[in-house]
Amino acid sequence: MSVRVQFPHETLDALLAAIAVNDVVDEHIALPDHFPGGFSQTQFAECLNLSRQLWQQGPQSSVMAGLARQLIGLRDLPEPERAVLKQIRARYKHMGFAFCLYTPAHKRPFLYEATSTLMGEAQDAFRNASAGRAFLCGVGMSVLATAFFARWRAHMVQRARVGDAWTINAYLHAEIARIPAFLDSPGLTAARFHALRKIISRHVAFFDTLRILYPAEDINRTARFLSAINGLMGKKHDELVRAALSGTLLYHKDIFPLPDTIRTLLEHLCRTCFRSGIGQRNGVL
Repeated sequence: MSVRVQFPHETLDALLAAIAVNDVVDEHIALPDHFPGGFSQTQFAECLNLSRQLWQQGPQSSVMAGLARQLIGLRDLPEPERAVLKQIRARYKHMGFAFCLYTPAHKRPFLYEATSTLMGEAQDAFRNASAGRAFLCGVGMSVLATAFFARWRAHMVQRARVGDAWTINAYLHAEIARIPAFLDSPGLTAARFHALRKIISRHVAFFDTLRILYPAEDINRTARFLSAINGLMGKKHDELVRAALSGTLLYHKDIFPLPDTIRTLLEHLCRTCFRSGIGQRNGVL
């Protein structure tokens, strides 16, 4: 089978629609009895190619520059511009997950990571009426939106290459195997909670892309179940960020118990994965 490199607009639209609901909690979706695994080189390559095309066909860096100027001037963004930034960051996050999932390094290049992270911090700032932080984020975004850095990011995305299938499957397994260590802890800091959510978010991004390219009931159910966990964890993380910005929580120090609903879903995910040969069994699960 030849590897698809370019995809029609309908496929890109379907992926954008999937990304739009990748944190929506669906209480009626259950995991399949067997967690999907053992994916092929072609599947991983096409997931990377689709993620790349989605990013490349997104708004130009000049749009980011315009948003940065508004952040600097207003210390905030009006609602329509907030929606634009959300769309840009959604594409950045998805391609960022692609770097982590499919490339041999399994991480985002530094400049790419800095750009995506800064947009996220800008969103946290204006959502929580932190004018000073919004201004600083606007200054940083205006620098990263210049033509020099835009070309550099585009080059990074274009030259991203897929790793071998065995290594990527092993990476996905290892990510799941990390979850019990979080569950064993008596409590988590907000930073540790965010690290745990990233494991889920990466899997959501993978299964969302996979279900668009290779529609199947077990893939769809897995994607939606992971999305439910992602959504619950996203809401909790938003609360933690608000508390950190208000000064009532130390993001990297204060410990809180993992909410029972999230814990239950994560434990069910781990048990299903371990039964399916994904990851490794931990004594408490």
